[in-house]
Amino acid sequence: MSSSRRPPRQLPAISNLPALPTPFVGRDEQIADAHRLLMDRRAVLVHDPEDRQCGYGTSQLAISYAYLHNQHYELIWIFDCCREQDKTRLRARVERETERLQEDYQRDQGEPLTGPTAANWLYIFDNVDDPDIIRQYFPEGNARILVTSRRVGTWDDEDRLCVEPLKPEVSVKLLQENMGLDQLQATQLADIFDGHPQQIVRAGEAVLTHKVTVEQIVTVTEIARLAPPPAERPAPTPAVPGQRRADGADGARTSLRSSLMRSAVCWDPGRYRSWVGALRLRTTIALPSDALIANLDTMAERVDMVLDTVFAQKDPDLVRALSDTVRQVTDAAGSGRQMADNVQRIAEELVGYWQHIPQTSPAVSDEAASCFFLTSWHNRDVDLEEVILFHKMLEKRVTAKLGGRVEKAGFLDKTMKHGSEWEPTLIEAIRTTRLLIPLITEGYFTSEWCRREWAVMVKRMASLNATPGQAPIAIMPVFWVRPLDGWKMPDDFGPYQHLVHVEGKQVYDGDVYDLVADGDTKQLTKFVSTLAKSMVAEAGRHLPHLDKDLVKRIPLAFPDANGGAH
Repeated sequence: MSSSRRPPRQLPAISNLPALPTPFVGRDEQIADAHRLLMDRRAVLVHDPEDRQCGYGTSQLAISYAYLHNQHYELIWIFDCCREQDKTRLRARVERETERLQEDYQRDQGEPLTGPTAANWLYIFDNVDDPDIIRQYFPEGNARILVTSRRVGTWDDEDRLCVEPLKPEVSVKLLQENMGLDQLQATQLADIFDGHPQQIVRAGEAVLTHKVTVEQIVTVTEIARLAPPPAERPAPTPAVPGQRRADGADGARTSLRSSLMRSAVCWDPGRYRSWVGALRLRTTIALPSDALIANLDTMAERVDMVLDTVFAQKDPDLVRALSDTVRQVTDAAGSGRQMADNVQRIAEELVGYWQHIPQTSPAVSDEAASCFFLTSWHNRDVDLEEVILFHKMLEKRVTAKLGGRVEKAGFLDKTMKHGSEWEPTLIEAIRTTRLLIPLITEGYFTSEWCRREWAVMVKRMASLNATPGQAPIAIMPVFWVRPLDGWKMPDDFGPYQHLVHVEGKQVYDGDVYDLVADGDTKQLTKFVSTLAKSMVAEAGRHLPHLDKDLVKRIPLAFPDANGGAH
């Protein structure tokens, strides 16, 4: 299953998540903890406090986690166990849900669900009565597994996340913002229910709908009497996907990525590091540094980073070394041979492909990039100092995050004036840079140089012939000084104007120039940090260079800017 770029909060095509639970506040830190744990281990248990097993929102946390971090997963499936204690009925529940998963997978992928799972799949076993017994149903492979239960069983402490009572101030905020209660009412209810989210919400709803008053505390307390049951055991294993192949190197990369994600090298961060370490010993080609790897959240990003190097180099010896080291880690693990065999077969195909196909292409170049990003702006004396300051802040942050992976992080042309020639240094920068950071103003859309820079990056993305939505991001616009009302934005700007957002949230919706000019250090730092994080996240995805001779011949972007008036 190949990786795809979806809009924030849009679930994968293969998913059965219910609607996002609301209201659900006060759990940001624990959702972040769940993500951190799942990135380092295969299965995590989310449970109630051991001394107060009474519905503290484990299911809501799991579902909210899946929505918030859906971009990390290509498949999300929830198995509602309904705290079933009977072994036969529990088995039937899991089998029915597994059949639905298999049907969805077949419909979406066009092939049956077989073989080990991938590290970018998420299985949620919800409302589990016995967290030890549910292990029998964990799928083969590397899928991340989230279990919710009111009990802890024999799970290790480091594999568990306790959903604690809400803090008093959070309870008050929940009741005020979501139930419309005043400060006194909210404080009284928060004190009574001692941080129990389900009781607080139920009581708040009862007061809000005038079923009871806060003073009728006995009635409200009756609403709060929530008690749980207990449970037993089950047996089968949710089966998981086989492998699809496409033609040529692009198809081989997709298949190789899928096999690696389901192989022993992706079982956990330790095995991944062992694999990369073994690969370094087998090649003189520079691989991603440990520092850069540590900055990546998911196993999928780490695999993509290695594959970016492999497919940029097209070196038969490197791909053979990759296959051999996967086999080495698999043999040490004692299982996972099917995926190691797949990796070996794909590697052999790539070796044959690269040995018999000419390595030259006018659109792709393996030469070093002159810079990682280029700050593109409509040269104006009025804001020159602010542009330089912004560029230096961004370059410093990106350089630190890349950990020395590039020789030169940023390029800013601050010397060329309107009417200057298209200088070789600028041509070299735009045809090889990984990212374009355009500072958007009205003048940007009418500047010949800015329009050419944009057009070059679009051309480079198009040269990949990627499926819509799967091309690497190459342009991350910054609204430097927004065009005035009445200005018509070009049609070809639309697809790129929201790429800088993080997890669906816009960090700042004003003019970034104002942040720099006014010295708003706190907000500016937050914006630069967020932008740098988005940029570094793209570092592992290859973007072909463009031939020098093509730079001047490409039609300029934005022919319709402001109604076509230039």
